[in-house]
Amino acid sequence: MKNLSLIKTVSFFLLLSIVVLLIVDKMMDFGTVETAGKRIIAFYLYKDIVFLIVTATVIYFSISFYRKRYQNNELNYQKLFNGSPLPMYIMTKDSLKIIAVNEAMTKLYGYSASEFLTMTAFDIRPDEENDKIADFLNQYGALINDSGTWLHQKRNGEQFYVQITFHSVPLATEDGYLVMITDIDKSITDEKRISDLLHLYQTVNKATNDVIWDYDLVGDKLNWMQGYTDAYGYDKEAVSNSFWAMKNIHIDDRTRVQDEFKNVVRQKQKDWFAEYRYICADGTIKFVRDRGYMIFDQSGEPTRMIGAMQDVDKQKKYEYQLLNQNEQLKEIAWINSHEVRRPLSNILGLIGLIKDVAKNPEVIQLIELLSVSSKELEDAVTRINRQTAETNADHPSNQDI
Repeated sequence: MKNLSLIKTVSFFLLLSIVVLLIVDKMMDFGTVETAGKRIIAFYLYKDIVFLIVTATVIYFSISFYRKRYQNNELNYQKLFNGSPLPMYIMTKDSLKIIAVNEAMTKLYGYSASEFLTMTAFDIRPDEENDKIADFLNQYGALINDSGTWLHQKRNGEQFYVQITFHSVPLATEDGYLVMITDIDKSITDEKRISDLLHLYQTVNKATNDVIWDYDLVGDKLNWMQGYTDAYGYDKEAVSNSFWAMKNIHIDDRTRVQDEFKNVVRQKQKDWFAEYRYICADGTIKFVRDRGYMIFDQSGEPTRMIGAMQDVDKQKKYEYQLLNQNEQLKEIAWINSHEVRRPLSNILGLIGLIKDVAKNPEVIQLIELLSVSSKELEDAVTRINRQTAETNADHPSNQDI
């Protein structure tokens, strides 16, 4: 149909040119018939007609060539539009009526292409967004391409966040917008989840003695999270970034901790655990319990470790206090068994000898009373020894501190 229209246009141009040429030739014929031969006039007439035919042919093929190029470009743009992984649609500028959508658009929103063509840009948004989009277009129009983050709505009613980029495009009867959509709902949701987790961590961190740290093994950079300054007195920006140096670990524990950590990295273990003494900024020493979890790259090489250092100083001091009490109980038990039990046994033995040789009833009665008291004392010593043994059995870990 398009080629037929082109042929009609070129034919009309050729016919009109020939008619004009014949009219001009007749006019010239009246004025030059006396001075020029009719053969010369006919020659020029045929020459002009041939020129017009050649010109019309050139015009036909030129227009056909450029039309074909235009059709190819149009087809390429149509393929890019339909095959784009980004959802795209075209809408009119004034009414915001949707006049074209690609396949990605139908997959994302759940509407068919025919359904989209009966809708406007307002129909893919919740009602509360309608005034917002209208105000935005009235205020900015085509002055900017990136319109920011918007809330859209799918066919099933599900709402999600998108990033919109649009460009002004000329349409057949009016101007329009080519709109490209990026689904960023997962990113927005992940950011919100991370924000909630950080808030939860900060809340939990206030109730514990844990200080979170993040160590980059590749860049040898150690970052302390919130709470480090309050717990240990250091400015986290002023602390040496080198994790391997471990300068704040007590000298008596440092080599052991360094070797343990190197072994974890070398063997590519997932978890790391250590207990050691940590030197605070004011010179005091705290017992800490350190745990870390290793992160690996795609090739399985360790690249990062996230850890938590817990202040267990009070717990350790309490354990040492229990240990001291346990040692004191052991000492009391030893005294009872050796220092008290021995003379008590001697007394009981002497009482038995005195009873055998005593004749006076009053003396015998006193010896009986002394024997009863000595036996009660022996029972008390036995109970103390038994209680001490049970205490040691209930706290076996105290012996290993």
